[in-house]
Amino acid sequence: MRAADAAAISGLGVPGLILMENAGRGLAGIIRREVDAGDGARRDGDVAIVCGAGNNGGDGFVAARHLARAGVPVHVVLTAPPDAARGDAALNLTALQRMGGVAIADGSGWTTEAPWRNWFAGAAVVVDAIFGTGFRGALEGVPAAAVAAMNAASARKIAVDIPSGLNADTGRADGVVFRADVTATMGACKLGLFVDADAPVGRVEVVELGVPILVDGRGADAGAGVRTHLLDEPGIAAMLPRRRASAHKGSAGHLLVVAGSPGKTGAAVLVGQSALRSGAGLVTIASTAPGQAALDAKVVELMTARYAKGAEVDRDEAVAALTKLAARSQAIAIGPGIPTGDGMHAVVRRLATAATRPMVLDADALNALGTDAPAVLALAPAPRVLTPHPAEMGRLTGLSTADVQADRLGVARRLAAATRAIVVLKGARTVIATPDGRAFVSPIACAALATAGSGDVLCGVIGALLASGADPLEAAQIAVFVHGLAGEALSVDLGDGVAAGDLPIAIASVIARLQHRGEDRRAVTRPAGGRRERAAERAPKPARKGGRRLRRPSPPKPRRRSRS
Repeated sequence: MRAADAAAISGLGVPGLILMENAGRGLAGIIRREVDAGDGARRDGDVAIVCGAGNNGGDGFVAARHLARAGVPVHVVLTAPPDAARGDAALNLTALQRMGGVAIADGSGWTTEAPWRNWFAGAAVVVDAIFGTGFRGALEGVPAAAVAAMNAASARKIAVDIPSGLNADTGRADGVVFRADVTATMGACKLGLFVDADAPVGRVEVVELGVPILVDGRGADAGAGVRTHLLDEPGIAAMLPRRRASAHKGSAGHLLVVAGSPGKTGAAVLVGQSALRSGAGLVTIASTAPGQAALDAKVVELMTARYAKGAEVDRDEAVAALTKLAARSQAIAIGPGIPTGDGMHAVVRRLATAATRPMVLDADALNALGTDAPAVLALAPAPRVLTPHPAEMGRLTGLSTADVQADRLGVARRLAAATRAIVVLKGARTVIATPDGRAFVSPIACAALATAGSGDVLCGVIGALLASGADPLEAAQIAVFVHGLAGEALSVDLGDGVAAGDLPIAIASVIARLQHRGEDRRAVTRPAGGRRERAAERAPKPARKGGRRLRRPSPPKPRRRSRS
């Protein structure tokens, strides 16, 4: 955003003062909506804005001016001396002072919480306009006291651009951090608002600055453009494959699932059922002979096969059998519930290296690769999609789970580059990384998906999409998003009691709704025979507590989305 601001100023000739004016006006609009949406006490109370000396404070000064002009009672307090304000912020502080009608206090000497709490007494809304995206480290002194007092206030809490104390790249804080109910972020979403599901950002609203976000060599380093995108419903709906009216089971895609073993055939069934519910026309589950016998007692629509005559896996026998089965399919999903011995590890590595079909590798297939994954996958003749959870990612990279979680984007990007594979790092706010350095973040953090077998279901959805001929990156994006929406939908009725077996039919319902949405959008935006470019850059609001969720059996209208 710093680069984009610079490009708007130098490339378009839009003064920074105009950008700040647009930011502050948009912020004032959000504050007024929060005031109007409250009960009588909030509507009758004051708005207290705490401003720093930089651009964040400048946005606060502009917002205070617009609120006062609209008749909203507002007062402002500074965490730094007034003469410390810089550039456009200083100009807007002067304008606010000259306009009059707004109490402005110098809180630069308030090093304890007591004076701050007195200042906030009776406030209906408190606004944190202290620090923005450039902040690093821990809050200290006056800003720390101000933030602690704001957190203790009973007022509605709004952050400007990003909560003070939060790292804009990681979403983590080294000390006290403003705990926002709403974050009004400027121009585009910031990584720190989404990559950590525990970041105290509340509902995120993007404030339009009145200029385009220039990225194609004009607003980004070395012309790289935006490298991280937030998944949203319009983008996913535009990507979803659709069957022709003349489709049959063969043309819909045949997925080979290498999964299951005695005691773990449930994982194989979950992969297969989710693949069928995601549009695969045919699914064959291959297991050992004992695994196949157990599967045959469970499945109806799914076909079964064997790659080993007994419980022990002979590498050459299994590779030959699976290669023959793969020749009759369009994609392979491998890993959930497979045997864990040396023979199976060798099979996984041979297939990962040589199979000519697109492949999604999950669970014990990832463990079979281990830290050799780059060497095994680098020369694979067809696309590979890896779907590790944080512990599996640690085994692939030689890192601890804590180290993986501390740098989810970076770790996923590095593994994708090293393996030339699409990497799906699962968890709250799942990350998808590509070999060329791009990354996609899901806005969904659904605790109901923290259940055994949930990852197996995701594997089946990706496999079905690969079998349909979908681009591997798009398959990963679609699967992650619909999987998350299905979990949200089920959690409305089942809460934390969602089981993985509930997910496949919920996923089918979500896909159908998104397909209808995509068809409706094309009917409006696409001329006959034309093609609409998808906009994965458009960012949704994050899932939030108390927010609107999908319901069964008739999901409501989709949530409103903001831009990324």
